[in-house]
Amino acid sequence: MGASSRGFLLIADITGYTRFLQGSELDHARGVLERLFGALLEGLKSPFTLSNVQGDAILAHAPAAAVPAGDQVLDTVDALYCGFAGALEDMIRNTTCRCAACRNIAGLDLKLFLHFGEYAEQTIAGRQELSGPEVIRIHRLLKNNITAATGVRAYAAFTDAAASAIGITAYFAEARPHAESDAQFGETSLRIVDMRPVWEARKTQRLDVVGENEPRWIPDLVKDVPAPPDRVWHYLTHPDQRAGWVPDVARFMRSKTRDGRAGVGTVDHCAHGSGQVMQFTIVDWRPGQHVTYHLAMPMAGWIKYTIFLAPSASGTRISVRIARPAAPTALRRWLLRRMLRKMVAGVEGMWRVSLDNLVALAERHAAGMPSAAPAASVPVPSPRVFVEASLAAAAAPSRI
Repeated sequence: MGASSRGFLLIADITGYTRFLQGSELDHARGVLERLFGALLEGLKSPFTLSNVQGDAILAHAPAAAVPAGDQVLDTVDALYCGFAGALEDMIRNTTCRCAACRNIAGLDLKLFLHFGEYAEQTIAGRQELSGPEVIRIHRLLKNNITAATGVRAYAAFTDAAASAIGITAYFAEARPHAESDAQFGETSLRIVDMRPVWEARKTQRLDVVGENEPRWIPDLVKDVPAPPDRVWHYLTHPDQRAGWVPDVARFMRSKTRDGRAGVGTVDHCAHGSGQVMQFTIVDWRPGQHVTYHLAMPMAGWIKYTIFLAPSASGTRISVRIARPAAPTALRRWLLRRMLRKMVAGVEGMWRVSLDNLVALAERHAAGMPSAAPAASVPVPSPRVFVEASLAAAAAPSRI
């Protein structure tokens, strides 16, 4: 038995998988599954680590110490479902093939299961495996009557333990209560979240960033931070972290969240020691990738800026692009830019200090929380290798 951890267990399970294989030409089915599993691999990022593939499902885990806030678990759930749904709709929309496999694509969907508890990691035949009663419990939930009881086909099922560990009460306020019974574990209470509305909302979200060719107010800033993108995203966007890297923050308030989570339309109010209160409205929100704000200015003006995140050799590379001040009319825009032109050097200096502070914050957290270090890297197979393993696992009898 390997080292024991407490944390999140996640299973992403493809609905209709067996029926799809039985009614499809295997050569074409492989191509479809490669695309879908590729989308799942793309969506599964830190703090979650892939454990293995189990036929029509993937198993992943995230130690509690590696999860700075519960919204990052929900971000992973959204990314997995939306990535899968996007790949599925793209194939349905663009295929002209009339083979059985391509006709049967529409019968596939995804359901997700989240649990929180103790599990052990061990190496078996060169592979990382998870074991323990709670691992068995989440696998037992795959055989359920959730769709029959709720009518929801594409869902995320959170155990009460997972919902409690995530800690965002508002998110689960509209979730459907459900329970599954098992001879070994008794009754497991669940919260069922319909994922189709999440995907429909994501499809309508407009990309709104400071473009490469858009005129800038100050030169772009780039900084490497020694922490993974999910952790850096937490530092950048979580209210409790803002004072840790932005100079002279006395108080921070957030309003207009949705279901307890920040997103497009959320407004942040940042009060500084001088008494000045700055208002930032989120206009684009892609967790772990980028966030765009409008900083409110006089004369109904604004300054648009985007913070981009990308994995780097040392952790995460941050790029900051700040567009020229804008306003509703040409006259107001001219007046605003004239008024702010003497502030350019000060704003650039403030951002450089802030990014240096962000690096120091990441270093302090890494030094003070050694248990929060990411789990040992597990080699992630290509989608093709992944599908072959999946087909082999699907043909094997279940061990759970």
